[in-house]
Formats: sequence, structure tokens, C-alpha cells
Amino acid sequence: MTSMRPTGEWDGTTFAHEAFLFATDQEVLDRIVPFTVEGLSRGEPVLVVAGKRVRRLLAAELGQDVRRLATFAAAETWWRGGHGTLHAYDRDLRTLRSAAPTWRLVAEPVWLAREDGREWSRFEAVANRCYAAMPYYSLCLHDRRRLPTSVLDAVVRTHPLTWSGHAPVEAAAYEDPTRFLRSVQPEWDARPGHSAVWTVTAPQEARRALAAAVIDGWRERADDVVLATHELLTNALRVAPFVEVAFWTDHETLVVEVADTGPGLPDETRGYVPPAADLAGGRGMWLAWSLADDAAVASSPTGTAIRLYFRR
Repeated sequence: MTSMRPTGEWDGTTFAHEAFLFATDQEVLDRIVPFTVEGLSRGEPVLVVAGKRVRRLLAAELGQDVRRLATFAAAETWWRGGHGTLHAYDRDLRTLRSAAPTWRLVAEPVWLAREDGREWSRFEAVANRCYAAMPYYSLCLHDRRRLPTSVLDAVVRTHPLTWSGHAPVEAAAYEDPTRFLRSVQPEWDARPGHSAVWTVTAPQEARRALAAAVIDGWRERADDVVLATHELLTNALRVAPFVEVAFWTDHETLVVEVADTGPGLPDETRGYVPPAADLAGGRGMWLAWSLADDAAVASSPTGTAIRLYFRR
């Protein structure tokens, strides 16, 4: 008879990221309860951020032990958009890092069931890279009964671990974060013929041109468009003597493209990673991504082009 190993070979020194897909209440209990009890027995902080049904099941099963959890919170209140949610999550992780040598998290991103919450899969992918050295185990719960097939497909591609029934194992469908991001970003079609195009050598040039080009119907997004583009231009002009900026509208979407002839991005995930609090630079892509509604990257050793998408 094989004994259960809730965290497998995890030694508490690095990030472990598991997708647990369930279809019954009993499956939830069979996975979460041993995981939680093991953590409590080892003196590790155990955090639970889950939907109402999962919290009710766990509270009934743990009884008084639920008071020993470091956090027992409603996931329904956590969604602030992809960048806002990750920024708050990142702050909490760094606070934990300063207070505990290791911890474990049970998380149910209930917002994945909503159209506006599905971008979270991108941040799940990036977490594998930006939190690789964080000493915690993240057990992510995903309800097969509520989530569409497309979301479940993204789940298994963004988590390096899955559950075998008695221990976590490597997930066969897991993809490198950059590859996953490229597969879910907007299609990179040729610029339309009506695009406005400028070659600039200083961000101020593009700021003025863009501010003038944002036509009626888009005025409410003008500040976002100009500031996000300025951040990308500032980055691009550090690696190239000039930058090409293109601007066009496509039905309900305004698109800005910033293209340079530099050496390519060292890491295409940077727009999804919160910059460290003490980092003097490196905030440009994060800020630009957070101001836009979507983004796409085409990068190679001969240059980088980034498109930002703004909706009305």
C-alpha cells in the first residue's frame, strides 16, 4: 500500500507549483486536508484563499484546527485584475519571506470562471520564473465543474506539478512561461495600411505626436496610451539610437507598436513581473502592461517590437 506524500520531495527551499483539478467535494478534502495537516504539524504557516464552498468544506473537516491557519480568506474578494492581483500577492509573499523560512498556500483563483479573470493564467505561468527561489508550496485548486475547457487547458500548461493520487508529479503538459505567453498573446498580424508611423529619437517626440493622434472616442484612454508608450520608448532608446512607433485603431481597439533594432529582450516575461521595491529601473514594461488591456511581443537578436492594445 502506497502512503500519501502531500508535498512529495519538496524540501521547503524553493517554489513548488501544483495544479489540482477536482470534480467532487471528496476529492477536495482528500487533497487539501492532508496537505494542510502536514503543514500545521511541521509548524509551517498554512494560508488558504479559496471560494465559499471549499472554505466551508475545509472548516467542517478541520474543526478547531482552522484557527491555526495563518490565513483563511475568501478568494472572491481578491481579484483586482491581473496586474493588481499579482502586485498585492507579491507584496504579501515578500512579507512572508521576511517572517517565515517556508510556508504553504492553498489557492483557488475563482475569477478564472469569469471572462475578465482568464488573463490570470499568464501570471500563473510567469510565477514559475519570478518566484522560483521563493520557499513555499502553492496548491492551486481548479473546479472542473465550473471552468471551461479552454481555461483548464491553460491550467495544465502553466503548472509544473500535478497530483498522481498519492504524490505530486511532473505535469506532462507544462510549458516554458515564454512559450505559453507567446501562444496566448494577440495574433501578430501585419500593420494595417492606415497606420500612422513615426521614427523618434527622444520619448518627448512620440508623446506629443500620440497625444495629438488620439482621436475623439479615445480621449478617456489618452493618458494611459501616452504614458505606457513613453515607458516602452524609454526602454527601447537605451538599446537603439532610434525607435519606430506605429499607431492605429481596429474597431473597438487602439493599438500602439514600439519597435527597435536592439539585441532583443533578455526576458519576455518582464511585463508580467512586479519590479522589486528597491529597483531604480526596470519598471517600464510592468507599468506599460498594467496600463494597457493587452500586449504582445515579437523579439529576436535583431530587435524587439511590442504592441499595446487599449479598448474603449
